[in-house]
Amino acid sequence: MSKRAAAFTALVLTAAVVSALCLTAGSVKIPLSGIMAALAGSGGDYESVIIMQIRLPRILLGFMVGGMLGLCGAMLQAVLKNPLVDPFITGISSGAALGATAAIMAGIGEPALFAAAMAMATIFLVYRISFKYGRLNTTGLLLTGVMTGSFFSGLIMLSAAVFNRDLVKIMFWLMGDLSSPGWPHIAAAVIVTIPVFGACMYFSNDLNILSAGEEEAGTMGVNTEFIKLFYFAAAGILTGLAVSLSGVIGFVGLLIPHIMRFIFGADMRLLMPASFLGGGIFLIGADTLARSMFLPVEVPVGIITGLIGAPVFIIMLMRRKDI
Repeated sequence: MSKRAAAFTALVLTAAVVSALCLTAGSVKIPLSGIMAALAGSGGDYESVIIMQIRLPRILLGFMVGGMLGLCGAMLQAVLKNPLVDPFITGISSGAALGATAAIMAGIGEPALFAAAMAMATIFLVYRISFKYGRLNTTGLLLTGVMTGSFFSGLIMLSAAVFNRDLVKIMFWLMGDLSSPGWPHIAAAVIVTIPVFGACMYFSNDLNILSAGEEEAGTMGVNTEFIKLFYFAAAGILTGLAVSLSGVIGFVGLLIPHIMRFIFGADMRLLMPASFLGGGIFLIGADTLARSMFLPVEVPVGIITGLIGAPVFIIMLMRRKDI
């Protein structure tokens, strides 16, 4: 077995072990034997309700959201040729958060639906502004995404200050919240992620070539504009879905691809699945800390990812040779 295969196997086993440990943690301690009994349908009613209706859906949703963010970070960092790019830099997260905030303050519908719709609108807006002279300007995309995100964030703060309604619910959304998982949400994440992930893997070798340079990729027959548009759209869809399901959770898409790149290298055929698994592991671990460390109080998971991610991000900046 090669070193990369061994590392990938270890990553899969880590995901299984971390998931099992997360099922045991919480205000009610449940041993592994109780978890196995609940999963097999032979456990006590109390433990079965906790595992099957509360913890397991939350862990599955957290794993999917973390995986989507990790995958998006890996794709965007490759397309934009910058290992410090975060998927939220496109402004999609702020657009989704604005849609959710509007729904919460108006008291209508499901916030996730409004968040997803606004995320799609933001993708179209950022793309149209950045597409000039028949090509997607990646530098313009970054700048447009940052400015769009800042504008939408300002609208959210203005709305919260003026209308002063549902501030706690809005703040939990803006800081990331996995406390209300539902099986329909998990199903939506799986149904959307599987075909998008499969398509991303199908074009992964073209993305490898594009990462070496657009001119070189063009001479090798790669349709560079299509690849850039495809991965931007894929990252936008997954980021919008992740935010619509869990709110704004930072640093996952920034840190995990960077760490996985150090372990597996820059080959996107390995980096994308590794980033998905790594993102899922990181987020469910952070969420377990968020709901267990300060009992009986539960803090938004985005606070924990920020407390972990910010110092690691600073270390990453300090280690860069061009700073």
